[in-house]
Amino acid sequence: MNLRQNGLVLILAAALLGIAAQWAGIPGVANLWALPLALLLLGLAYERWVCTRAALRLAIHTPVPWHLAQPRAVRWHLSHALPRSLTVRLAPQAPVAVEMSTGIRTVQVPPHAGAQLALPGVARRLGETGWPVQPTRVAGPLGLAWWSLRLAADQVTRIVPAVLDLKEAAAGAAAAGSRLSHAIGPGTQVEQLRSYRSGDPLRVIDWHATARRRQLVSRDYAADQHLDVVVALDVGRASRVQCGELDRLGHYVNATARLAQHVVAQDDRIGLVLFGDQPLAVLPPTRGIAGVMRVRELLTGVKSQDTDSNVLHAASQVLRRVRHRSLVVLLTDIEDAGSEAPLSAALRLLQPRHLPFVVGLSQLEPLAIAERNPQDWLDPWLSLAAAHTLSQRERALRALRSTGAQVVLSTPVDFERRLFEQYGQFRQRRRI
Repeated sequence: MNLRQNGLVLILAAALLGIAAQWAGIPGVANLWALPLALLLLGLAYERWVCTRAALRLAIHTPVPWHLAQPRAVRWHLSHALPRSLTVRLAPQAPVAVEMSTGIRTVQVPPHAGAQLALPGVARRLGETGWPVQPTRVAGPLGLAWWSLRLAADQVTRIVPAVLDLKEAAAGAAAAGSRLSHAIGPGTQVEQLRSYRSGDPLRVIDWHATARRRQLVSRDYAADQHLDVVVALDVGRASRVQCGELDRLGHYVNATARLAQHVVAQDDRIGLVLFGDQPLAVLPPTRGIAGVMRVRELLTGVKSQDTDSNVLHAASQVLRRVRHRSLVVLLTDIEDAGSEAPLSAALRLLQPRHLPFVVGLSQLEPLAIAERNPQDWLDPWLSLAAAHTLSQRERALRALRSTGAQVVLSTPVDFERRLFEQYGQFRQRRRI
């Protein structure tokens, strides 16, 4: 309980009456100070009774589904059992998996329908999470005090990986034609008709078109290029490093989930390997919506491990479970000096059966720090440290690229874009 203005006025009146009675020395008014206090006590008892009868209730409604890193509105619905309005102060408390403003809000809650408060929030961690007990204060009807309550909301929020929106999915489906390659000879479908070129075999000549045009016409056939893509996702200790708004694991999960949709839109197959110090889950390449759903199901329950990751175990699982040549996308830390040697060994192990592609994520911009003009006595030391970090990074990238693998180190802003672009280039060049 916290006193409001009317309660403080009654206490002040009691104090002034007590002082005045002492100064006046009149026996008849010596106990007059007790009247405001009696009114205060009676009023507080009445307000407590009213607040108990109100039976204030709270329901929290979150988006279903709520995608990781997606800003959405969380609706807080307050209701009570009184036939009059209540003034309520709410200090929203979000779970660790959700980021939102926690400022105090004052809400007028009318009878029957109640009141609704929409607060913006952003999902930061995967999985199911419950909402904590919410500290609340209810204003007494006499304006004497705020009455503290703790409202429980039995809401469980499920946060899932991101998805491609309709425009991105449509663009991916339209790009599916890039998997077709022109070939002379039998194929799945006729791609185009063209003028006869010397050396074309007789079986590709379209005799009906030749008769109509009165010159030889040949067919070009389109052969489908169905590819396998396997994402090896590192959930070890390094995946907890914060990179922008999400940690590395959050960026890895969102990129993998969206890449799965994009790959399936090309009529390719998608597989997944989750690994820490040991392989945690292996999903062989699967085509269609079933493959996307299985990937998303594995990603939704993934959590960072407390141990260092072992990429060699992940590479051995890929060799054991994936028989056909595939694009193996390794989402792992490539800035740690200790990870260079095992990662290089894993890349050599995957080749030549598969095509490895390593994608790292970094929040640091050492080049910008190293070239920044000094403005403080500490800036030269920061520049030296940034230059050293930059040289170590370049050395690690050269060592990894010397294995013949494609290696990309990106900031969070460009992470997904570079991943998608590189996948498209692999398909166009028929590297897989």
